Amino acid sequence: MDRREPDFRLLIVDDNKEIHTELTQFLRPNGQTKPVNSEIGDSATRDVVFEIDSAFQGHEGLALVTKAVAAGRPYALAFVDIRMPPGWDGIETISHLWRQDPDLQIVVCTGHSDYNWGNWRHITQRLGFSHNLVVLKKPFDPIEVTQLVHTLTAKWESARKAKVHMDELNRLVEERTVQLRSMVKELQEAKELAESSALRDPLTKVPNRMLFQNRLALALQQAERHEKYLCALLYVDLDEFKSINDNLGHLAGDEMLIEVAARLESGLRDGGRRYPGSRDVVARLGGDEFAIFLDGIRDTSDALRVAQRVSKLLAAPFNLLGTEVRTSASIGVTTSKSRYTSSEDMLRDADIAMYRAKAAGGAGCVLFDESMHRYAVERLNRESELRNAIEGREFFLCYQPIVSLASGQIEGFEALLRWKSPALGVVNPKDFLPLSEETGLIIPIGNWVLQEACQQVRRWYDHFGRDFNLRVSVNLSARQFLQPDLVSTVEHALRDAGIKGHNLRLELTENVTMEDPKRTAAILAELHQLGVRLSIDNFGTGSSSLNYLHHFAVDTLKIDLYFVDKMGHEERNLNIVRTIVSLAHNLRMKVVAEGVETTDQVNLLMGMSCDSVQGYYFSHPMIAEEIEALLGTNLGFCLLPGGRED
Repeated sequence: MDRREPDFRLLIVDDNKEIHTELTQFLRPNGQTKPVNSEIGDSATRDVVFEIDSAFQGHEGLALVTKAVAAGRPYALAFVDIRMPPGWDGIETISHLWRQDPDLQIVVCTGHSDYNWGNWRHITQRLGFSHNLVVLKKPFDPIEVTQLVHTLTAKWESARKAKVHMDELNRLVEERTVQLRSMVKELQEAKELAESSALRDPLTKVPNRMLFQNRLALALQQAERHEKYLCALLYVDLDEFKSINDNLGHLAGDEMLIEVAARLESGLRDGGRRYPGSRDVVARLGGDEFAIFLDGIRDTSDALRVAQRVSKLLAAPFNLLGTEVRTSASIGVTTSKSRYTSSEDMLRDADIAMYRAKAAGGAGCVLFDESMHRYAVERLNRESELRNAIEGREFFLCYQPIVSLASGQIEGFEALLRWKSPALGVVNPKDFLPLSEETGLIIPIGNWVLQEACQQVRRWYDHFGRDFNLRVSVNLSARQFLQPDLVSTVEHALRDAGIKGHNLRLELTENVTMEDPKRTAAILAELHQLGVRLSIDNFGTGSSSLNYLHHFAVDTLKIDLYFVDKMGHEERNLNIVRTIVSLAHNLRMKVVAEGVETTDQVNLLMGMSCDSVQGYYFSHPMIAEEIEALLGTNLGFCLLPGGRED
């Protein structure tokens, strides 16, 4: 049978060897002993094994205790004789032992003559009252010794387990405290980050719109209290930033915005402020739009000088991911002279001035005045009226005949959009088409034109029968052409109307086709597969490339009315028209001349072998019912020249 590891280690410190023998026999009669409760019926209690060491002087006992503690196998209990000549007495020995191991249970062994109140007081004065100290009188009683040992070792074990548990609790508390401190720190950092994110632009690190408006509102309150206080707002928008972002990528775009913010901050005033302690602020409002708040300016010229300095700073080249890029900025300026009551109003007016600068070609600065506000309000009202016009079906189409110069017959019609407003009457397309293009309303308007023109072709087909084979031309705006679903939109319009692709001609301007020539070629090829005819409108006024023109699925060029109008008066324009006709024929394309109004123009165009013409010489734009009356029932009708002459 394997020998068990001892449950407890005991130490006997006594100068009398017989005491060692006696105590050992009490505690280890057969190498083991039982607790007292086993003697009174607790059969479940297992035997307890003790490892007993002996020391005959106090310093020997201290050495053993020191070694045991160092080895991690401390003694649970020590029997210490009160008198051990010639070395330390029991009290001094115990004090040394406790300094080394404060948890050690001590049984003081004393003779009957030594055990009195005076000696006990002496012991407690030297050692203090301790729950680890018990006095045992000689001669020893085996039961008393056994009971005492089991009680004290059980107490020592409980205390040891409690200490381990307490150490674990302390460790957990300390660990949790560290975690809580870390969490508090993280929460504080998160709070600071959230506050910073709420008030600062995460990319450029300058104030965002919210913080800027708060600062602006405070300045306007100051302007209200102090009549002489003046501040200014510069609204800065980068020109052509979208193109830079699209061509070089978002990383380059972000890098540019960061550099722009840095340049704007470097362009702030170092001095010359009207009030000490005033502070200028740069903010990013969103996208490529920035704002500069000038605090305490002397007059409007201060703001304009800063605007000029900012323009120069932004005109310098940017190095974006190894590519040198140049840009400019449109800047709108307004000051608190207008007695604003809200930061939103001041931002609005600076924004209006900025758009006026951009409309003038960009790379400039415009100072806001009230007429701009009136214009902006009118523009906003017109936009609202346009939206209502879409919902209220206030648009209608007129059709202008396109005539073959060879036969005099009508080849087709150009669909022209008209707007009849209940409040404004008939509105000139020049007064609403540019706005619809800017606002994006041209998309739903243009789609309606396409669908209505196709439906009208169907109605004429139903009216005139199977012999009707004329086509209608529809203009596509730049925004329409860039829509990713353009081809499917055209396909649905044809299918919904139940007409063939060759009954529809789509017209694009030169500049639209050259925005992205490769993409243009791909889209035109898809439209051509639908059978749709394609024209380049206002040819000669844009910047088309002959190389790309050769690859476009285009079958017709339309000469801009400007050249047609001037060709009878200026040789240069006559040669331009002649060159366009020759170019088109060499590329196996047809030519349509727009804006034909005189017999001389007709004769000149016929002499150049121009294919078709369109203009008031033959007919003004007409509604569908007038077209039906014009065509009658004879589709071979020859439309003889009957227009006016100059």
